[in-house]
Amino acid sequence: MTDTDRKQLQQKIVESIARMEKEVVHLEEATQPIAPENAIGRVSRMDAINNKSVSEAALRAARRKLYSLRLALTKIDSPAFGICSR
Repeated sequence: MTDTDRKQLQQKIVESIARMEKEVVHLEEATQPIAPENAIGRVSRMDAINNKSVSEAALRAARRKLYSLRLALTKIDSPAFGICSR
C-alpha cells in the first residue's frame, strides 16, 4: 500500500467515524424509554416499543462498527495494515 493510498484510506475512515458518531447519537435518542404517561394508545405504544427494540439492535451494530473503525485508524500506520491475517 502506497503512502497516497494509506492517506486516502485514513481520510475515508475519519469520515466514516464522523458519520457513525452522528448515527450513534441519533440511535441513542431513538432508544430512549417510552414514558407511560404518553397517551399514544395501546397499539401505538406496542409499535413504539418494537421500533425501540429495532433501534437498540441498530445502535449495538453501529457501536461495534465505530469501535472497528477507530481500531483500524490506530493501526493504519502499521506495515502489515491491509494484509489479511487469516
